[in-house]
Amino acid sequence: MVKKTVWSLSMVCFAMSTLLSLVGIISVIQIYFNVSIYYASLYASVFAGALGFSSLITPALFSHFEKKRLMIIILILTAMCNLIQFFISNYFIALIFRIIPAILYPIIVSSALTIVGEISPDDTNKVVLGLSAGSILGLSVTSYLGLSYGYQISMLWFCLVDVIALVFTFFFIPEFEGNKEPVVMQIGHAKSKIFLISILYVLCMVVGISITYNYIPTYLDQVTHLDAHMLFFTLLLMGLISMFGATLFGYFIKKDGNKTVLFYPIGFVIIMFGVGSLVQLPFYEFCILMVFAIFDGSAYTVSQYWVTSSIRGAPEFANGIFLFMCNLGIFVGTMLGGIIIDMIDILYIFYGSMIFMLMAIPFVIIRIKLYPKAH
Repeated sequence: MVKKTVWSLSMVCFAMSTLLSLVGIISVIQIYFNVSIYYASLYASVFAGALGFSSLITPALFSHFEKKRLMIIILILTAMCNLIQFFISNYFIALIFRIIPAILYPIIVSSALTIVGEISPDDTNKVVLGLSAGSILGLSVTSYLGLSYGYQISMLWFCLVDVIALVFTFFFIPEFEGNKEPVVMQIGHAKSKIFLISILYVLCMVVGISITYNYIPTYLDQVTHLDAHMLFFTLLLMGLISMFGATLFGYFIKKDGNKTVLFYPIGFVIIMFGVGSLVQLPFYEFCILMVFAIFDGSAYTVSQYWVTSSIRGAPEFANGIFLFMCNLGIFVGTMLGGIIIDMIDILYIFYGSMIFMLMAIPFVIIRIKLYPKAH
């Protein structure tokens, strides 16, 4: 039963994180709503921004509620919002129903991570894998459906995965009581120096990833001129490899978390330099993108470990802050990527990623030096 529960929790995280994959069809959004690339980017990335700020408050605020009932209600509301977006062509009205699931996202994902942390801590990586797969593997499906059949079909795809997750939740996730610790005490954990250092590392890291990752479909479409089917294949393969990356880095973290977290931004800088340099060599570019997928798929694994290991006493709050920093990073990175493309050229997004990854390195060095035994 525990295995079924763990994989059901992973499916819930997959369904919610799939909504982040709308960044793969920014050009489709631009055409559908007849808006500029800036507003299309805003529409796609506002989900990450809204859920990021929601993560500061809602996980701790709703931590007292019974978790299964809470998850069922949120999945129903999210499915309804996605279905409503299928029928709406007004940009600003659709934006409202894009934001509502984003506000609910931290509550359900934090609940899923807290449950697995209680019933089977060694399987936390499997639930985090659902987060990675939703935004990364989901990107390939969403991009293919959006580019081939339009924005509305992407909304139906989102609704479908919500319904599947709802079924898994109803049958395989047991009732789970909420956290009885007062919210004020949970938030009090955020005052520690190790916590502040850890979240700054995660923010720089995720901004660095998002500047490039969220525009990979646009890059492959405009620079390498892949058709919709080849783009789908490339993104699907990247998604599958990224799932391997999440598992691989989970293994490395168990072996030596500090060295793994330090190696991550250094390795990513090298990969970004390769992606930006091999643009005229399609085969080598394809190969380096597969290595990129390994690192990208492990981002949630590294981030979740680094934040939660800094405050073990408040899991809901820790997971909420983890989501906040990741999705604030996605929002900022997506907007910065759009600005770089508008003002300079799409090829320069790789150098933007490198700068933020280099900024992350001092924070991990400081934490390891001050708190070498914090795991």
